[in-house]
Formats: sequence, C-alpha cells, structure tokens
Amino acid sequence: MEPDSFLEDCPPFDELEAEQRRWAVSQLQSVYMNEQNCNEIMHDMRPALFIVRSGVYDLRSGEGRLIDRLESGDLFGFPSLLTGREIVNRLTTIEDGIVYVLPQHAFDRLRNASKQFEQYFIRAHGERLLTEKGGGDGSGDDWTEQTVGSVVTMAPVSLASDTSIQDAAKLMAEHGISSVLVVDDGQLVGILTDRDLRNRVIAQGLSYEVNVAAVMTQLPESVEENRSLLDALTTMTASNVHHLPVVNSKNQPVGMVTATDLIRQQRSEPVYLISAIRKAESREQLIQEAQKVPEYLKTFANRVKRTTVVGQLMASLTDGMTRQLIQLYEKQYGAAPAQYSWLAFGSQGREDQTLSSDQDNGLLLANGLTEKQKDWFKGLGEYVCEGLHECGIPLCPGNIMASNPECRGTTDEWLQRFKKWTQSPTPKALMYCQIFFDSRAVVGNGRFYQNYREQVAKLAQNEMFLGNLAMLVNRISVPLGLFNRFRTEDTDDGDTIDIKRYGIALINDIARIYSLQAGLTEPSTPVRLKALQNSKLLNQRDNESLLEAWQFLTQLRLNHQLAVWDTDKPKNALDPDALSTLSRRQLKSAFKIIKEAQQGVGLKFSRQGY
Repeated sequence: MEPDSFLEDCPPFDELEAEQRRWAVSQLQSVYMNEQNCNEIMHDMRPALFIVRSGVYDLRSGEGRLIDRLESGDLFGFPSLLTGREIVNRLTTIEDGIVYVLPQHAFDRLRNASKQFEQYFIRAHGERLLTEKGGGDGSGDDWTEQTVGSVVTMAPVSLASDTSIQDAAKLMAEHGISSVLVVDDGQLVGILTDRDLRNRVIAQGLSYEVNVAAVMTQLPESVEENRSLLDALTTMTASNVHHLPVVNSKNQPVGMVTATDLIRQQRSEPVYLISAIRKAESREQLIQEAQKVPEYLKTFANRVKRTTVVGQLMASLTDGMTRQLIQLYEKQYGAAPAQYSWLAFGSQGREDQTLSSDQDNGLLLANGLTEKQKDWFKGLGEYVCEGLHECGIPLCPGNIMASNPECRGTTDEWLQRFKKWTQSPTPKALMYCQIFFDSRAVVGNGRFYQNYREQVAKLAQNEMFLGNLAMLVNRISVPLGLFNRFRTEDTDDGDTIDIKRYGIALINDIARIYSLQAGLTEPSTPVRLKALQNSKLLNQRDNESLLEAWQFLTQLRLNHQLAVWDTDKPKNALDPDALSTLSRRQLKSAFKIIKEAQQGVGLKFSRQGY
C-alpha cells in the first residue's frame, strides 16, 4: 500500500483534503524500527509525529509503566509537539516494522490548515493524560492553582476600531500573531483574528480600507487576569473560541491566552467533557453526556492536589448544560425576543457547586416586555430547569428556579424586590438575600447584567439591613462545646456534624456581609476574601484564616461526598470520630476561626457599632 492510500485510511489524515494529504506524504520520512534503534530514532528525530505503518511497539513511561500498545495506524510523539516539552516516554519493540515520521513544521502547517486535524490531537492528548499518573512532566504542579495572568507572556498587541483592515493585517504580520485586540479609550471592544480576515474580508471581497469595526468580533468573551486557568479553559471551550483576551478588573486588556497556551499546562482534560456537552445536538444527547459527570469528577478530583477546584469545574459543567439547553430551546422556538441574562444563584453562582447541589437560578429580563415575550421566557425557564433536572442537577426544594415566576423579572422588578428586602429585612427577606446576592450571569450580555448588579450592590449598603444579616449569622451555633469538644447530632448514621450548614455556609455568609458593605459584586467566596484583603473591617490575618478554613472544609466535604456517593449516607454530615487525628484537629481549628469571625461580624455590624 502506498503512503497516500495508507494515510487516507488513517485518522486524522482522513480528515484532510486530498491536496493536503499529498503534501503531508511529501514530508514523510520512512524509518525501520527494531529493539536496538527505536529509542535512538525517536530521540534523534524529535519533535515529530510518528505513525506506525507496520510492527508492534509498547510505549512506556520513564518509570517503565505501560502507557499504550502501538500497532499499524497508531500515532505517538504528539504530546511533545503540542506542549513543547521533552519526550520522556520510551519504546519497546515487540515486532520490528516501518514507522513514518512527520516533522514538526509539517505537523504545525497541517494543524493550522485543518481544525479537525488539530482537534483530533487535542482530544488524543487529553485521553493520554488520563492514562498517565499525574500527567505532564511529573513535577506534580497543579495547573488549577495557576492564574491566567501567570501564562500571559507578552504585552497585548492592540489597535483602535477605526484602523483599516490592511493596517491591522500589517500589524499582525509584523508581530507574527494570529489575532489582535481592538481597544477604544482603554476598553476592550473587540477582537480580530486570522479567521475573521479569511471569512469576513477575503471571502466576501471586502475592501481592505474598511475599518476593523466592520469585521471584528464585538464584545468578545474575556477572562480576568486573576482568574484560574480552569476559568479560561471552560470559557474558551464553552464559547468555541481559540483566542481569549485577558483583562484587568477595569476591562483593560493585559494580554491574550490561546488554546495552545493551555494545552502546554499539561492538564487540559476538562475541556473534553465540556466540549462534548457543548456539541450535544439534542436534549437526549446532552442528558447522555451529562450522565458521565459524576464519574468524571471523581477521576478529576484524584488528579489535582486541591480538590476544592472540583466545585468550580462542576459549576462550569452546569453552565455548559444551561447554555446548551438554551440553544436547543432557541432552535425550537426562535431567538430571544428581548435582552436577558440567565442567572446562577447559590453554589453555582459562587462556583463552589458539589455533586449533591440542587438548582438555584433565575432570569433577568429587559424592561417593557409584552405578554407574548414574557411567555417565551416562561417557556425558557421551564424547559431549562426540567432539562437540568434530567441531566442530574436536582430541582430546588425551595423552588428558587427560573421556572418559578418569582425568580423571573425585569431589571426594574428585580431592583424593586431587592429594595423591599433591604429596607424591610424580614426573616424571609434575609433568606432570599443570602441566595440572590450570590449571583452570576451564565448567558446574556455582560454589560446588561453588570449594570443591574452594580445597582443591587448599592441597595445592600444599608446599615439596618447589614445589621440584621449579622444577627442572623450569629444565631447559628458553631458545633464546639465545653473543653473544645465537638457537639454532634444524633442521627441514623451516628453522631454527625453538618459541615455545610455549620461551617462552609457560615463562612459564605460572613464573606458576603463584608463584601456587601464594600460594594463588591463578585459572588465567589475566595474571590470576595481576596478583594477584602485591604478592608478596614476585616484585617489580613482574619481574612487569611477564613479562607484557609473555607478551603479545608470544602475539601473535607468533597472527600466525604466522593467516599459515600453511591450510598444513601448523608452527603454533608460526617462523623468526626471517623476522621484522622490531624483532620479532627484541623476541623476544631476551622470552627474556632468561624466562631471568632461570627463575633467580629456581630460587633462590627450591630446597629449601635456600625
């Protein structure tokens, strides 16, 4: 069989056009591999893509563990091509044979020419990582702890929206980049990519003198520099983009992160499940993909050092399911008739969702809707909430869902609700505020939501309201008794402590009060605490102690949930006697920190002392 015929039946070369495949054949080098020369050839010819034409080889890790058995049509060497890292794996020859070698420059050219070709190797790399203990280079670094800003390696290249297309292309060529940020008055307003130039300019025969504003992607998805790489990865995948602008808190661009940048971090496997959810073409297919989430999260939790990141990933997966359900609804009933935002509340809003979290969501709608438009959004709320339930996200027992008319409303209606709750803080109003102040827009125009959220934040800066919230927090007793002993509850599962109610939720409540006083709009507890580091009301030592306690309790709860997931045991209550001596000591320390923070909130926000 000739090389061209062989590649025609060899994925992903079968995805290439005939001319591209013939060019690939012209770049191939054929080598004979046996036990004596296989590793020498791999070392001397790297980085390259190796394609097994004949023979059988075992690919082993540096420690000798079997990774994969390679036979005709199998490929290896691509992780090094994608990440730029050294090859540490070795080959053992089971049966001598012929191997084709495609050099890096040819591999890169084919990647740029064919999206299907590139995506094949990105998926294959993720699957490889799942089979390798620890993945990557064995350093043990947890990519989830890195910020987006830490991988931005160069200052942003930008231009104004009134720049001509020709001048934009010259700038991109000068800097050797495939995308450029469009910035007006210091604010990110768009992005222009090679693909935009091909599809919207050249293919359409557009004049090169036209301004960039006519062909750029307006208000592109972006990520703040202090967010994690997981944020960037999930945003990029859910939005199906390969270039993601990085901005500071004032929406000023500080750089760009690409899919390749994230692949280089050696922990890109979350992208594949999120991608599968995004690509679901029917409700049934989406439900089928969603059923993989619990088992996947268990695997992912065992691959990261800090398992609290699983809550963020779970929220990202739920976001993806929500977006896809909205798209499926719009395919059936037409595009949204007015501006709106789908809101995530509670744990999804804070991005600390767990396997047992139920739904908390709502709809923010434009003012002045007709009854027909309201009916469209009523149908959307019912469709998505029921769809999420079928995907494994339980319905909210308290009916805090967009299917409930009280959780849908125009901007004016929502603001009127918050005004009533903050000015007349009844127990029910305070309960609502503890849910609805932890909000985040999952779908919709970011500025529309942010303008609304800033108005809500101003309503929260009410002394009487904050004082009542502080009193509510102090009514919950931390489960520590005399002589620093645990106070447990006698249940069918023994003497247990609900670490969500008496631990995690209390820290969320305390961080929320301080953030409301400061006028913050961010719902995440860790991000809130970070933003409050210079607060006059919460000193740095107390701030750091609360964050450490939150992280410990969140990780303890997740470990417990993973251990009892397939049983009928409670998912938030655990027996402290079943913990190690060190964990019991840490749990007591966490409760002490919470108790002191409760007292601090009571003093600082009481009506007399505030």
